[in-house]
Amino acid sequence: MESFAGELRSMGFPEEVVEEVVQSLADLYVASRIPYACATKGYGGSEGTRRLKYWPYSEVVEKILLQYGYADTSSKYTVYTPHANWYFIALTEKGLPLAREAYKRRLEANLDFAKKHVERHRSLAPLLYFGASFDSAIERAYFYSKPTHEVVDFYFRNVIDAKIGRVPEPPIRQRMYHAARDLWERIEGMYEGERLDVVSAAFQSAASTKTAVEALNEFFSPLHERRLVLLMPKYTSSSVYPEMERWLVPPELLELLEPEAKRLDPAKLRSFVKGYISVLMLALGGAGYTKGQLLKLAEVIVSENKELGLSYDELVEGFRELVEEVSSTAGCISRFNEPGGPESPPFLVLNSEALDNAVREYLEFLASRALSLA
Repeated sequence: MESFAGELRSMGFPEEVVEEVVQSLADLYVASRIPYACATKGYGGSEGTRRLKYWPYSEVVEKILLQYGYADTSSKYTVYTPHANWYFIALTEKGLPLAREAYKRRLEANLDFAKKHVERHRSLAPLLYFGASFDSAIERAYFYSKPTHEVVDFYFRNVIDAKIGRVPEPPIRQRMYHAARDLWERIEGMYEGERLDVVSAAFQSAASTKTAVEALNEFFSPLHERRLVLLMPKYTSSSVYPEMERWLVPPELLELLEPEAKRLDPAKLRSFVKGYISVLMLALGGAGYTKGQLLKLAEVIVSENKELGLSYDELVEGFRELVEEVSSTAGCISRFNEPGGPESPPFLVLNSEALDNAVREYLEFLASRALSLA
């Protein structure tokens, strides 16, 4: 880093520009790629390009990073949507070692603050450490800044389907291209070898609730002021969602949480995960999974999470008890289909909206438990 900074100084760049470059590299390490400008489209074409808050650095900084090959703003990182073009600056492989060093220096300068901050919020450690979702495109952990109430995310759902042999229905736009069997073969091949990590799934689900998001936002905001974490919009190759901002968290920061998280009482963790599994099976039953598929899921969870000491019978009993509770209190589903075979429904859905609301309520309760585990 000193060698690079020295080169910039030797070329006549003032100290404030050198510092900007270093800080921009640290940001790129946290986020991998950052939207720096957006061109809104109108009926007559582009309505002009505006700079974005996510990239608070000058165009001089961009030119330096690009000419050194540490960053890339080519069209392969532009997201073209019907209403706007979003321009991203992305960290390159060449720039990664320098960016990592820049972030580590930033963290080191704020290490006392970060450690004290984690200590003050130690009750959040299990949720933060075990509940971080992972974006493989940018290789970063993240948490949403607004509640989504996801019982199971897309990745975990696919792992479940691969493990229990459930052939999915292709999305509507894909049905003309992919038969269900073709889609199943793709999913089976991609996910069958993945471990069904129910601990991560439970904490990720808890982190998607209003209860947890309020606590997480409070935790991340002071870290964001020091740019130890960044708040970025969710995006895909075809769209950007500024209303769905995510806290991006580098591994160096998660490492500070690991000791606190791993002090978690195994009995408390086991009880928490059991509660999640019941809600998960309830939600999947409402989504059309058969009784046999849910019972198979219980088998897989026990087999692939042996460290929790769960038994098949207790998972099935917990699910059955939750179905009976929701049936009697909310009336949105039938009682458990005790004599039904593997292809039968585990229960009948009488009111889908009320069932969704009941699942949300159980998730909020799950989040309150997650916040009191440590």
